[in-house]
Amino acid sequence: MSSNLINKVRKDIARFGLITAGERILVAVSGGPDSMALLYILYHLREELDLELAVAHYDHHLRKDSTKEALFVKKYAEGLGLPVFIAAAPVRDYAKREKLSLEAAGRELRYRFFERIAKEHGYSKVALAHQADDLAEEVLMRFIRGAGRRGLAGIPVKRGGVFIRPLLLASREEIDAFLEKENIPFVEDPSNFDPRFVRNRVRHLLIPFLEKHFHKNVKECLKRTALLVAEEEEFLGCLALERLAKYGRLEGETFHLSVRGLKAVPLVLRRRMYLEALKAVGVPLFRIRLNHIEQIESLLTGKTRGNINLPGGFIARREPGRIVFKKIPKELIPFEITISGPGEYELPNNIKLKVFYLEKKDCELKEKNTLVLDAEKIDFPLLIRSPRPGDRIRLAGLSGRKKLKKIFWEHGMAHDDRRIWPVVEKDGQIIGIPGLAVAENLAPENGQRALVISFSK
Repeated sequence: MSSNLINKVRKDIARFGLITAGERILVAVSGGPDSMALLYILYHLREELDLELAVAHYDHHLRKDSTKEALFVKKYAEGLGLPVFIAAAPVRDYAKREKLSLEAAGRELRYRFFERIAKEHGYSKVALAHQADDLAEEVLMRFIRGAGRRGLAGIPVKRGGVFIRPLLLASREEIDAFLEKENIPFVEDPSNFDPRFVRNRVRHLLIPFLEKHFHKNVKECLKRTALLVAEEEEFLGCLALERLAKYGRLEGETFHLSVRGLKAVPLVLRRRMYLEALKAVGVPLFRIRLNHIEQIESLLTGKTRGNINLPGGFIARREPGRIVFKKIPKELIPFEITISGPGEYELPNNIKLKVFYLEKKDCELKEKNTLVLDAEKIDFPLLIRSPRPGDRIRLAGLSGRKKLKKIFWEHGMAHDDRRIWPVVEKDGQIIGIPGLAVAENLAPENGQRALVISFSK
């Protein structure tokens, strides 16, 4: 089968490297004209490109007819012999809970669904039906909101190695003519004409005004500008990833960025590094605004202290020598427990404490979470507690007492660890911090009997 639009999509797939032969593609289909055209085109290219296709539909439950649209997509896809995945959720409730617009909430839930289905069922790409008019509208909307270069790049033709947009350079007029010629059915979403939505005001009011009074090909100009900026942004993104590999690391669900490394790169590159780090821990990037990036930058300069709250339940904070991005941790419980002798003890925050004696042992403080004391100078009971503001300990060689806060900082300890690291106290005085410090005159000499206090998380 051959048509101008199919030929155009075929060329764009090759030009941008969107699909390789033999891939399994999940096609996101709302039932509207654009997504139905995309499904039809990829279906007719499936043998040529050796593709295995499936259809995914997300019901936002925003309109009474949404269930009918889901059934329409299901019936059409099954008629083509394709697997269909359908999910639904009350987007309005999610938007209210997360303090998002309906459009942003729907996008977040929809993309999350597509990513989950692709991962669970082994689809390497998710094909989305954005087209050239969507691109022009998005650029204008972001310009009005004061977006930077990345925002003015508009909608990328491919993102994250998963999402692809084969129709992005095709106009709405081309798609409408194709649907009519091929007699392809579709459903029209009445919300696309609702002036309460900014996108619709841009589509039906602003762009026609610009075409009439400024430039008749304004959509084409916006598309060309977006593509040029997108190419430059892709290059900037590659540079940011190179620096990120050098100055950052992902440990579990926390991303660490070196303060020294960040200060060695220009501001424009740092901003991209922040975005890539946020992406690595799972922050929804389309909810990140310039003010979030500026707040992170203020951590680097020292203008801001403490946690910066980020969308999706994440935080950024400054720790010794690094900035970290992570999920908001579970509540940590302050604790205080009196121990009367050797044994094993359970502390809050999943901490296990072990107390025992060692006879004639090399008693240097070596292990990370262990405190070794002179057994002849220490007797029970002992108080084991979490750190408190203003805590100090008297160390050998110092004329006064040293703040625990400074000791924690010197050891590069993470903020959450500082809040629950056990402190050992006797008669109102701190006598040791496992793995970090032992009070003056309380460390045993080699060959002496030792009292050992260790913990694990």
